[in-house]
Amino acid sequence: MRIFRLIVGELETNCYLLAAGKRCVVIDPGAEFEKISAEIERNSLSPVAVVLTHGHYDHIGAANQIAQTFGVKIFAHPDEIALLGDPAMNFSAFAGAPISVEAVPLTEDFLPFDGFASVKILHLPGHTPGSIGLVEKDFFISGDTVFGGGGVGRTDLPGGDPKALAESIRKILSLEDSLVLYPGHGGRSVLRREKPLWRQAIKMLEDGLL
Repeated sequence: MRIFRLIVGELETNCYLLAAGKRCVVIDPGAEFEKISAEIERNSLSPVAVVLTHGHYDHIGAANQIAQTFGVKIFAHPDEIALLGDPAMNFSAFAGAPISVEAVPLTEDFLPFDGFASVKILHLPGHTPGSIGLVEKDFFISGDTVFGGGGVGRTDLPGGDPKALAESIRKILSLEDSLVLYPGHGGRSVLRREKPLWRQAIKMLEDGLL
């Protein structure tokens, strides 16, 4: 599989095009519809779905337009559906452009699209209740659960839970060291480089320091 990264919006969110052949899944189209659609066209890709790692406004801003333009559905974890539909909960109301997104619940362990069935869905609550990561043999797309440089998602927003995030990071520590990390913000890394830092973050979360 190929991964195309686009940096979009005022918070420099990473939108990813996960491509298998000429088909692609659009992950976290947070803003700049024209930029995302141009990249899709430039690479002659055909979207089959929009997948959201979580529902905060900087990850969902162009989701409706992508879905409508390419005739695809938006998918998210069942525990994120309420947040996606509420502009106050997803913070789009406070960003000046209220957004409500209707998503199909992802209830399987793997992406349910032809060509993408090898991509495992990990439920990673903590930053939000329905945060997810996507894992395949070469990569881990983490959303805002973890970042390069040992960073982890904030838990001081509605729905955030430090203990849940600590458990989610433990789940990530069980993944292969060789996986390439593609986070929701910032550059990519490799899990072996980040795991020692994430272990320190777990202790800080459990001690109430994060």
